[in-house]
Amino acid sequence: MAKPASRPSTSDNLLLLLALVPYVLDRGEVSVSDAAVHFGRSEKDIERAVELIACAGIPGENLAYSHLDLFDIDWDLYENDRTITLWNTVALDNKPRFTTREASALLAGLQYLAAHPAYSSRADLDEVMAKLQAGTGTSTPVRIAVAAATVAGHVEILTDAIAAKTTVTAMYHNKRGESGQRTLDPLLLESRDATWYVRAWCHTRQALRTFRVDFMENVVATEHPHGDHASLIDDISSALFDPSPTDVLVTVECPARALPIIADYLPRGFSPPQGDETLRIDIPFAHYGSLTQFVGAHPGLVTVVGPASAREAVATFAARALSHYEQVS
Repeated sequence: MAKPASRPSTSDNLLLLLALVPYVLDRGEVSVSDAAVHFGRSEKDIERAVELIACAGIPGENLAYSHLDLFDIDWDLYENDRTITLWNTVALDNKPRFTTREASALLAGLQYLAAHPAYSSRADLDEVMAKLQAGTGTSTPVRIAVAAATVAGHVEILTDAIAAKTTVTAMYHNKRGESGQRTLDPLLLESRDATWYVRAWCHTRQALRTFRVDFMENVVATEHPHGDHASLIDDISSALFDPSPTDVLVTVECPARALPIIADYLPRGFSPPQGDETLRIDIPFAHYGSLTQFVGAHPGLVTVVGPASAREAVATFAARALSHYEQVS
């Protein structure tokens, strides 16, 4: 005997009531059947919600309800065509609007999320982005450009390999300019800022390593199952890179407000002193290529104090970057 479907809870019905009004307002007219499909509820549930909406409102100055203090529905259209449209709304016309800057930040984040293979097919992301665009209250479109890097295909392959627990091969180019074929057991994929990293067991090094996905080429999935790395997954640190005895220790100066932004680079156990607005911090880097990338990603926030070779590496990096601008102009 089939188990009877559980009745929606009071909180479920309240959520439906709160969501149905803006849903109808966004579209102007919505059929009962379309609303039922959109919210995953029965048409009876939608009808009950419409009846409750018609009784909802805010009392006027004399604490009584007049016609304009209640939601008003086109009842003829509703009864004849089972279509919902609102003639009068209460307390919704003065809804807060996103500024262009706020909408831009949220849209950029959502577009970046939509580039991930796990979310690329979700229509609700497009709906949310459209609502954010409308929420700015401006007629000028908010134009956001989020780089859909070539790593998207690599990310998809790595995501599938993590789920299937299979090995991948790739050509990897590190910051030192060294290249080599790697066989990897990918364990964890994550993004920091606009960069994708994969934590993987490297068969070449026979150790757990962190790889930048955009430094990979010719990423190929195999059918070979990788080893049992359950203990490694439990030990993976939230820090991207583990310190090494060969790291270069660089002293940087930054305002205290920058600490949350550069948190991934701070030494483990770092505790900022209280009350200091400007800090000097010793940060280990695997090589000066990582240092120049760090400085380039945080312009105006960090200043390299020492050693002299580190300052020279950053100055050379900056001069080379400026020369490219001069060539373009």
